[in-house]
Amino acid sequence: MSAKPFDFELAEKKLTDGFIDELLKHAEQFRAVRDVIREGSDSLDRRLARAGLVRREWRETEESLPSLITEARDNGHSVDGIAYTLGVTESYVYRILRKSRSAKDQ
Repeated sequence: MSAKPFDFELAEKKLTDGFIDELLKHAEQFRAVRDVIREGSDSLDRRLARAGLVRREWRETEESLPSLITEARDNGHSVDGIAYTLGVTESYVYRILRKSRSAKDQ
């Protein structure tokens, strides 16, 4: 009985086909997950929750902003640098510093 030689080309084709099938299956799963995420990211509930979170964070920041501005100025930061970093005008920073100074004087 003679042994049949191993067919490397056939083995390579079967492995390649199996790999491609598996890759396409994963790509389809990825596409389905991506579509679900995209749908959820634009939902009203998600946008509303995000807006509430941002608003609460802003409120906390707004309350501590005068002391933060005063502390930055006391530590040598320039008014224009503070204004630029916070995204406010220099006149706003000066106004906060004046209020802070007058509160200390009382």
